[in-house]
Amino acid sequence: MIKIQTVSITSLSLAELEALCIVMKEPVYRARQILSWVYDKGATTFDQMSNLSKDFRRKLSEKHRVIQTNVDTITQTAHGTEKFLIHLADDNVIESVLLREGKRITACVSTQVGCAMACRFCASGLLGLERNLTTGEIVEQVLHIKNHLLPDEHLTNIVFMGIGEPLANYDNVVKSLRIMNAEWGLGIGARHITISTVGAADGIRRLAQEGIQVNLAISLHAADDMIRSQIIPSNKKIGIKNIIAAAREYFEITRRDISFEYILIDGVNAAKQDAESLVQLLKGIQCNMNVLPLNPVKEFNLKPPSRETIELFCKTLEKHGLVVTVRKKKGDNINAACGQLRLQRHKILWKN
Repeated sequence: MIKIQTVSITSLSLAELEALCIVMKEPVYRARQILSWVYDKGATTFDQMSNLSKDFRRKLSEKHRVIQTNVDTITQTAHGTEKFLIHLADDNVIESVLLREGKRITACVSTQVGCAMACRFCASGLLGLERNLTTGEIVEQVLHIKNHLLPDEHLTNIVFMGIGEPLANYDNVVKSLRIMNAEWGLGIGARHITISTVGAADGIRRLAQEGIQVNLAISLHAADDMIRSQIIPSNKKIGIKNIIAAAREYFEITRRDISFEYILIDGVNAAKQDAESLVQLLKGIQCNMNVLPLNPVKEFNLKPPSRETIELFCKTLEKHGLVVTVRKKKGDNINAACGQLRLQRHKILWKN
């Protein structure tokens, strides 16, 4: 593996960049000028920063880069969903997705190269976990998407729902979301940023103490440990009761509603009885249910339920007062399930 030796500007906070300016004997206001070039004007090299002296730009470029990643390919569907395959400095690749829903434009980002969770319905874990992404590598995914938008488009939301378990890369994820939220950074409101976790209970509790009003989404996918451990092996070490307890604590501290993600898999977790068990599990929790029919991955012998089964499942939840949103499947023709493009790329490289 090629070691990343340079530091990207996208990995630095304003305070860190100001400290760097002081070390380089430059006025601290230069830090905001640099960040404005990166986050407002889309600069990707120091040479583009015309209000910095040539000598300062030269010194910066000796040990730093503006960004260290580049877009490999972009695949698009008819309704505007685009999937980015992003090339990293060590020749790994990750995935990000641009989602368009009216005026709501969302960047979905990855947090790890691969994933250790090994969920039985997700392509992300098929190649195992390679490493955590750096802060800059996470931020740059959003920058690539932002810089790709049409002139009349504006990025409104960010979701940490791509490859990897965000709370397993806790420090880099929290630092990246602070950069995304900061007025000197991407300026995305905290309430428009969502972190999705498969249920890292300790991470949920830690996140509750950060004082950031981000949204928390928990990928539940089952109402009891037996089924959940079959499709999410990491649940054996965590347990649903621990996850639900952490969710309650998160709400008590932040007063932010919890979102629970639930992928419906035919013959596994989509029966009316599963819905009734889910109602009992979530009793007393102020939450929203995001239900998504399985986006099939050919490596797994699983399929989404029928429309009738989906409707019955949702109606059962709604009858007991749960707020349910059925998310549309988008991008089947671009391998939109997490990890599929990366997996496809590895297969091609392996054959060659």
